[in-house]
Amino acid sequence: MMTTPRVEIEAAIAALEAQRSMLGAAVVDMAVAPLQAALGTAAPAVATNGDAEAKLKQLSVMFIDVVGSTAIGSRLDPEDIHELMDPTLREFTAIVEAHHGRVLKYTGDGLLAAFGVDESREDDAENATHAGLAILGALTGESGAQLRVRVGIDTGPVLVGGGLEGVGNIRGSTVNFAARMEQHAPVGGLRISYATYRMVRGLFDAVEQPLLTIKGFAEPVRTYLIERAKPRAFRTANRGIEGVETPMIGRTSEFAQITDALRVLSTERRYQSVMIIADAGVGKSRLLYEVENWADVQADPYVICKGRAHPHTRGHPYGLLRDVVAWRFQIADSDPADVACNRLIEGMAPYFGDDESSSHLLGHLIGMDFTTSRHIAGILGDPQQVRLRAFRAGAELFKRMASAPGVGAPVVVLIEDLHWADDGTLDFLGYVAEQCADAAVIVVSSARPELLSRRGAHGGGGRGTRIELAPLDLDATDELADVLLAQFHIVPPGLRSVVTQHGQGNPFFMEELVKMLLD
Repeated sequence: MMTTPRVEIEAAIAALEAQRSMLGAAVVDMAVAPLQAALGTAAPAVATNGDAEAKLKQLSVMFIDVVGSTAIGSRLDPEDIHELMDPTLREFTAIVEAHHGRVLKYTGDGLLAAFGVDESREDDAENATHAGLAILGALTGESGAQLRVRVGIDTGPVLVGGGLEGVGNIRGSTVNFAARMEQHAPVGGLRISYATYRMVRGLFDAVEQPLLTIKGFAEPVRTYLIERAKPRAFRTANRGIEGVETPMIGRTSEFAQITDALRVLSTERRYQSVMIIADAGVGKSRLLYEVENWADVQADPYVICKGRAHPHTRGHPYGLLRDVVAWRFQIADSDPADVACNRLIEGMAPYFGDDESSSHLLGHLIGMDFTTSRHIAGILGDPQQVRLRAFRAGAELFKRMASAPGVGAPVVVLIEDLHWADDGTLDFLGYVAEQCADAAVIVVSSARPELLSRRGAHGGGGRGTRIELAPLDLDATDELADVLLAQFHIVPPGLRSVVTQHGQGNPFFMEELVKMLLD
C-alpha cells in the first residue's frame, strides 16, 4: 500500500499535535513548522467525501503472506486453489479476531490486519505478536503441508478511514513498514519492528537481526525475529529506556512500609494485605518489582507467587487466578492440555502428597481439562459446589505453602493491575483473606483508583494496608530527570523543562517523553 508524501506529512503533524498537551505548545510549534512548510509544496491528495472522517490512531499493523502461492496456483485448478486458500484465510481471520484484531483487507494469498482500530488497548502489540505466532502454528494437516507463511508487524501512528476505501483504509509509514517486515521475514517466521519490540520486550523470545536496509528509509533499521512466547515465570515488565538503569526514586517510605510487613510474616504468622493505589504511570509496577527483588535476596526464603491482570482479563472467569497458578508452577499458555494438568499436579504434590483432589478442583476452576477426574465428575452439574471446593483447595494451597515441613516459607503474592481482575478472582482473594487469617501469607497488589469504586475500600481482598502513591515531588522529579537525561552530553534547558514540567511527577510519562525525543 503506497502513500503520498502529503499523507505522510499530515500523519506526522497529527502525531505531534496529539502530544501538544504533554510536550507543550512551544515544542510542538517548533517541530510542526518545517512540516507545515513542506505540506505547502506537497502534491494535493485525492479528495473524497470520506476524508474528513480519517483519524490518527496508534495501531499494531500486521501483514500475512502465503509463500509460494503462485507456484501452487500453477499446479492447481482455480477451484482447487479456492478450496485450499479460503479455509486457511478464514482460520487466520478467526485467530486475528480472537486476539482483538481486525482484518482490513484480503490480498488473495494473504491479508492485512490491525490491532487497535475499533478500540485501543494497552496490549495491542502483544496481542498482534501472539496472533502472528498462532497463525504460524495453525498450518496443520493437508493444507499446512502445502502452505508456508511469513508475518510482519509494526506499531505506530496510522491514519484510519477516509479515502476511497472508507473505514477499512489505513495509511502511513507504519503500514508500509509492516509490509516490509513481512517481505523480509523468513518463510515460517515472524519479524517485528523495533517500535513493536519495545512494547513486547520480555514477553517473547526475540532474536535481534542484523541492521536491515529498507527502500524508502534513510537509515538501516533494527528488527527482531520472534520465536515463541515466554513462560510466565520468565516475563519481565516493559518499562524504562533501553540502556538506562533507572533506580527507584522517591518511594523510600512506601518501600519500607511493604518490606516491614514482609519481615514480620514469619514471626506473627498472620494474613496481611497491602494495596498500592495510584493512577497510571506513577510507579506501582516499579514498587512491586523492587519488593520482589528484595524478597529474592533475603537469607530467609519466601515463596513468591505472581500474577498480572490485563484489559481483557475481566472477561475470563478466574483468569487472574489462572495467571498466578500458572506463573508459580511454570505452566505456559502453549502447553498441551495434558502437560498443563500434569505440571499443576506435580507442582502441588509437595504440599498435598498423593492426594490429587485439590489440584484437580483448582485446575478445573481456572479452566484446565479435569472433566474426567473422579474428584470432579460428581459435582460437574453444580457450579456453586465446584466453586466452593476449589476455593477451599486454593486457600489450603497457600496455607501449606507457608507451613509445610521442609518446603514451606512465608508466601508473598504479588499482583499487578488488580483493577482489571475478573470478579471471580477478586472473590477468591476475599476468601483467602478469611481462611488464611492465621497463615504467613501476604498479598501485595497494585491498582488504579477505579477498583475502589467497583469493589469497595479494600478492593475485595480483605482488610489491610492501603498505600496511595502520589506523583513524585519536585526534588524526586529533578533526580529522575538527571538519570533519564544522563545519556545526553549536553542537555538544553528547554529539554529539561519539557521532561520535568510536562512529566508532572509521573515517572512513566517522563520516560516516555525522553524515549519520544530520542526517536
